[in-house]
Amino acid sequence: MQMRDGTIASYADGEPVAAQACRVVRRAAATLVTAACLCACAPEPPRPVALREDIAVGPYMFRVLSARNAPNPPPPISTFRDQPGKKGVVVSVYWKTLDDKMDVVRRLAFIENFLTDNLSIADSQGTRTEAFHAMQEKLMYMGDPGPNWRDWVVVFFVPNESRDLALIVENPEPREGQTRFTSTPLAR
Repeated sequence: MQMRDGTIASYADGEPVAAQACRVVRRAAATLVTAACLCACAPEPPRPVALREDIAVGPYMFRVLSARNAPNPPPPISTFRDQPGKKGVVVSVYWKTLDDKMDVVRRLAFIENFLTDNLSIADSQGTRTEAFHAMQEKLMYMGDPGPNWRDWVVVFFVPNESRDLALIVENPEPREGQTRFTSTPLAR
């Protein structure tokens, strides 16, 4: 028979109480840290913005004017080729504020890239559809936009069964008072 040291309390399995207490404290701390990370990492819900309201993204500002089904028959450009199981949605956007120091080519490239990379559509089931293409509005009908850099359309192809669409705008570099995401109902 082995004698135990009377100064160290232990459970029946022989593990000292202090060691077991440390393990419990470590698990609780890990659980709290995990919960804090999940709360901190959870995305904030998009701020609702009505059609024709200003949306600020960093130093720039634009408005979502409307959304409509893609034209039928489509314009003679490849953007509107039929995609089986999907319907085309065209969102009209008006750029209100943009850096005046940009030359014309940089300005057009910036707007096209921003709209394509930072706009998506979500439906009532949570399905997200990324922008397919963005272009100056007059180009959609093979017109000359001239010096007008403000009027744009963004083309999406959403699943046919999608309902209750909302345009989601991601603000990649929100400034103070701006949210990371906005949501504009498209009533489609």
